[in-house]
Amino acid sequence: MFEVKLKPCLETILSTIANKMVAIGITANMVTIFGFLVNLIATFYFATGHLITGGILILFGGSFDMIDGAVARAQRNLRASGALLDSVIDRYSEGFLFLGALIYFYGLESLLGIILAFGAWFGSILVSYVRARAEGLQITCKVGLMQRPERVILLGTGTLLQGVFWYKFPIVQSTGIILLCTLGILTLTSHITAVHRLIFSYHELER
Repeated sequence: MFEVKLKPCLETILSTIANKMVAIGITANMVTIFGFLVNLIATFYFATGHLITGGILILFGGSFDMIDGAVARAQRNLRASGALLDSVIDRYSEGFLFLGALIYFYGLESLLGIILAFGAWFGSILVSYVRARAEGLQITCKVGLMQRPERVILLGTGTLLQGVFWYKFPIVQSTGIILLCTLGILTLTSHITAVHRLIFSYHELER
């Protein structure tokens, strides 16, 4: 959904940024690693309850998912090794971010928050795994609502809003209700997306 509606509008901007990065010697792999480091910092702020900073860093780190691909195209260097590195680093990034959510809810002594953080992480892994397994069987599988860009935007926005309203509303402070809702939506929609991809790929293989 994100790629279809918004990504084409960003192609010119991304191309300009990518060309400037390539001109000063920055590679796509460097961008991928830098984005991962931003997500590690975001995890620290998330876990320690600095949610406004954490939310901004989650959104900022997620932007490098688009930039590294643009840099690779600008380099005319679309290697399978770079795609592999990007995919693995993305999984690590998501894992650490959801670990930040789990630690945050552990601090609030919220069992529901811990369960939802695990459920959202597990769903995000399954979404990526089903696609990778299908593509290994020569099936193009990009269907489904909650792909990685949507997950990053939702998690980052939910974290940011939790931080903004933390000071004004006691219930938001004590329960983490905004993040609970965010993780609940992520858990539900990511598992729906994984099942959707499984059914789609199964029928494609049966044909």
